[in-house]
Amino acid sequence: MHLKDLIKQLREYKGFARKSCIGVLARLFSEECRYDDAGWFKVGDSYVVVSSDGITEDLINDDPFLAGYYSVLVNVNDVVAKGARPMGYAGVLASRSSDVRMKLAEGLREAIRLYDLVLLKVHTHPDTSYDAIDGCVVGVAKKVIPSSTAKPSQKIVVAVDVDGRMGSKGWVCCFDTTRNRTPDHIKGLIDGMVSVAERELASASRDISAPGLLGSLTMLCESSRVGAIVDLNSLPLPKGVGLEVWLKMYPSFGFILVSSEPLLCAKHLERFGYVASIVGEITGDRKVIVRLGDQEETFMNLAEESIFS
Repeated sequence: MHLKDLIKQLREYKGFARKSCIGVLARLFSEECRYDDAGWFKVGDSYVVVSSDGITEDLINDDPFLAGYYSVLVNVNDVVAKGARPMGYAGVLASRSSDVRMKLAEGLREAIRLYDLVLLKVHTHPDTSYDAIDGCVVGVAKKVIPSSTAKPSQKIVVAVDVDGRMGSKGWVCCFDTTRNRTPDHIKGLIDGMVSVAERELASASRDISAPGLLGSLTMLCESSRVGAIVDLNSLPLPKGVGLEVWLKMYPSFGFILVSSEPLLCAKHLERFGYVASIVGEITGDRKVIVRLGDQEETFMNLAEESIFS
């Protein structure tokens, strides 16, 4: 596999490329953009952590049940990546089709049951010219792990639940490890990330989402104004899944953590059902460098370009 060709393919992947509209919008609100997975504020001794996300139209058209399900999953992951325990879901469901509305709602119901959330509110638009679902998850944390606090010389840990199966819906590459699992199993995986935050085993964290593993790492690096060196041979890889495909996958439970105690962080997460590996190091030059065997290429030079604009 030629690394340069792989990087070109990943840079052109829609899940990565579609992030480029974010920067100009974010700067309307603040010049100091954190570009984090979620936002939070403190109430008493705890943090309320909130994430909102919309589901791509391609997925809704292809599988509205799964779109409803993922409206919960993607927001849960953003909250869990911050070290918060997800508590409730609210959303907006839009479609003129009663069949589509029902399938979206059935997917929502299944995920809310599995993640043991409180259904806070769902607003419906029954007279739109489009199908859409947009959701929000609220969580609670004792301590928060931002995306913007990675420091040079800290190590990069990738932790993933690899016991699942892959599939594609529209352009979205999914690696499902939640369907047909119990709420207790899901709770255990969430407990792992919550305890990492509470034990302060990671200084920065982000979930592996639509831009894929390298795209998600690049977002973390841009948020922290750092670079990284990553060894692709060290990544946790599910059986039967090739590296080229895996780098585009959106895993049901997958996180990138930055730690000054990487071995302790990885071992801790493995006790909760993750496969965790130390895959690289944070650098100060703002370049995301990728290694594969004896090959080395720059994935993105954040001193000269941005994933968000």
